[in-house]
Parts: sequence; structure tokens; C-alpha cells
Amino acid sequence: MKPIFRRLRREEVPIAADVFLLSLAELARANGLPVPLSYTRASVIPTYEHLLETGIFEVAELDGKIVGIAAATIRDALWFLAMFWVLPEYKLQGIGRPLLERVQRLGDEQGATLRCVWSSIDFAAIASYLKLGMMPGGPIFTFAGPLRTAPRAHHEARLSELDPRHASAIDRGVRGVAREQDHAFFGARKMSGFQLQVADQVVGYFYVKDGVIGPAAWTAPSHGDALLSHALQQASAQASEVKLIALGVNPSAIRYATEAGLRLVSVSHFLTSEVFGKLDCYLPSGPALF
Repeated sequence: MKPIFRRLRREEVPIAADVFLLSLAELARANGLPVPLSYTRASVIPTYEHLLETGIFEVAELDGKIVGIAAATIRDALWFLAMFWVLPEYKLQGIGRPLLERVQRLGDEQGATLRCVWSSIDFAAIASYLKLGMMPGGPIFTFAGPLRTAPRAHHEARLSELDPRHASAIDRGVRGVAREQDHAFFGARKMSGFQLQVADQVVGYFYVKDGVIGPAAWTAPSHGDALLSHALQQASAQASEVKLIALGVNPSAIRYATEAGLRLVSVSHFLTSEVFGKLDCYLPSGPALF
């Protein structure tokens, strides 16, 4: 029987979450890695609902069973592949590639011209991304642990509650596109949002929840030190261990994380069809919303 490709239904979101959790656990085991404990049904479902409401979320169905999922956000011209998973027992059966191409085509129809993805370490998935024209944009480093060195003080920079209007303006310069719907989601998830002001200018923002930093963006490399310092302070006030994700093109964030004594706990891959924005001034939130 041939698979059916269609849009995910709202009531199927928990099933899609299970496909992800099962596939992620098997990928970890196959590579001799511990199964990630930070992902649970309860944590995944709200994100999947947001992807369904604000993006593209397609599934592969075989004999009445959802065996593959693929989701992407479209923010202006930027298509970001948020999820692409096929159940282990259905891999290499001609399901993943047409599902992925379907999500790409739907993005093209909505005006997307730039594609990117935070890739897992799965070789078959990476090969599919390369065939779609997404080339290596560098590694993604995840750092975690207790702060062993206190962040430097930056008294000239002041923090205040994040105004989404300022976040959108910064996003346009740093990410190349705005993302108002994502900021609304972050707020609804009770993530603490802060904006950084130097003199009379708002020069950056960051979110923190349970010690995890991101997303974060700042308008120029010169403001990175102050923003990272304040973000680490806020994160360490929330939890005994903090987490920071840095793109390989962001050496200041990598340097700051190592100087603070955080451990490098995982490495992923960023692939993109072209260079965009100022990602040396950006910390992603994770593989689902970047």
C-alpha cells in the first residue's frame, strides 16, 4: 500500500508527538547516546500545536497509521524545517523524501525563498537536506551546567520587560524576518522575556525559562558581552544549571559559555540554502522554532 500524505489534524497532535519521541529515542540508542529526558509528551504537544496553527504540518499515513511527520514555519521568505521524523521501522521505504518535498513545495507556494534546518545527526536526513539545496552553515553547540565563573558586570546596560515591538525590530535586522506569532507563543509559555537597553537604545532581547536561554538577539557584536552576561545571571537565578545554545558562527557566545564553565553537551548541524541575517548576534531557542 502506498502512503497518503496530508495535513495533520488537531486531534492527531499527540500522535505526532509520539512519532517524534519514539524516533528520537531510537536515534539516540543507534548512536550510543542517552535518550534525551528534556522532551516529553507534555512539553512537545504545545509546540506542535503552535506549528500546526502558524506553519505547515504534514504527515505520512500508511494503512491508517501516521508513520512520518514534517513541519515547517514560514516567516516571510524564511522556511525553517521544524520537524522531520519517520518511525524507525518505516525508514528507507520511500516515505521520508516525498514527505519532505511536499513540505518544501507548500512553503514555496507561500512565498518562501530561503530554506534552513537544525538537523539531527541522522545521516539519511542530512543527505535529504543537502539534496534540497541546504548546505552546511556550521555546527550548533549546546552548553549546559552550573556557572563556575560569575558573568562580568555591565552596569551601563539596563534590563526591562520585553516589548514585543522591540523584539520584532531586532529580529528583522538579526534574523532577516520578524516573528510576532512566535513571541506570542513564548509569552504564553511563561518564558521570561527581557530587553537590554544601552543609553537610550534597546540593543537586544533574550528569553529565559527554567535556566534555559533562548532565543536571544542583539543588534551588533559589541552588545553581545553585556547581553550574554545578563542572560546568564537571569538563568542562574532560576536554576542551578543553565543551558545556552550557540551557532558556530557566533564565537562570542561560544567563548562566553566556555569562560563561564559550562560543558559542551551536544553538537548538531545548521544547514541553509543561503547566508542570511546576522546570526553571529543570535542564540536559537531550539530545533523546533530556531
